[in-house]
Amino acid sequence: MRADVSPSLPSPHSKIGLVHVRHLRAMTAALRAVDYRYGGGSCRTQVEALLSWCDKAFAHSASAAVRRDFRGAIAELHSLAGWTAFDAGLGGSAHRHFLLALDFAQDEDLVANIRYRMGRVHLHHGGPAEALGMFRQASLIATSHHTNAILAANQAWCYAEMGQRVPALAMLGRAHDEFARGDVDSAAPWAAFFDENDLAGITGAIYTTLGRTVDVSFAQPAITALMQAATGYRDDMTRSRTFSLIALSLNHLVAGDADEAAAVAALAVAQTDYMMSARTRKKLEPLHFEAGRRRAITLKELITPLLEAPSYAA
Repeated sequence: MRADVSPSLPSPHSKIGLVHVRHLRAMTAALRAVDYRYGGGSCRTQVEALLSWCDKAFAHSASAAVRRDFRGAIAELHSLAGWTAFDAGLGGSAHRHFLLALDFAQDEDLVANIRYRMGRVHLHHGGPAEALGMFRQASLIATSHHTNAILAANQAWCYAEMGQRVPALAMLGRAHDEFARGDVDSAAPWAAFFDENDLAGITGAIYTTLGRTVDVSFAQPAITALMQAATGYRDDMTRSRTFSLIALSLNHLVAGDADEAAAVAALAVAQTDYMMSARTRKKLEPLHFEAGRRRAITLKELITPLLEAPSYAA
């Protein structure tokens, strides 16, 4: 990704037009694609540079309609900035960008998506109750079946983390129902990541968590869902595929197949060389712990160098 990701600013006496809004959205889409494939650390600087351009451009005059669209585009970019900061392990920066995104956002489904991302930060850092509250708040304003599917699936994940099997499975069922009623092809750019592969991936993550908090027998349905996700993700969703492979390895290990766990983990590790994502390291930690506990030496030795390497975000 080139360092210069912004269009030329108009002269001080000219207006911001739709061409600038379109360019901003196109660059946001391009940077979002980089994030999906290489991790938030690979494009965070470029996202910040584009936000700097937005700060200058917003001071220019514009028609009411253009300014409304421009605000929405800036909200999308701040939401992406928050997500890339989160993925790079910068929680404070993520929170700041998400709050700015909420200030700029006017589309209710976008607001719901921003709150979903804020919830994911809580969930990642061991706060399922706080995350659940955020997801519920977002569901009150979500306007599409697609967004409601995302929110239901993540509420299911929270319940799983809290060891509550019945509501976890109920919300997971609702997520699948909402997804079937929606249309991924017409989803907004910020929500289009949630396709059949991602639904399978989060289903596998929920079963993985239930296997840890409720009953190890959930490892088998987790394996089924995660295999679907891992084989379905294309190269443009490398980070998501890596996460699914890590979880798949963990479930194979829990199910008693250390050799298959090591083989799957090797596939995940092969993708981490160019993956600038602090979350990848975080997701490897339980696999490393379980490998040590079960004396899966090959698997543990495969993961240990990744956990001992200095963080790029340090």
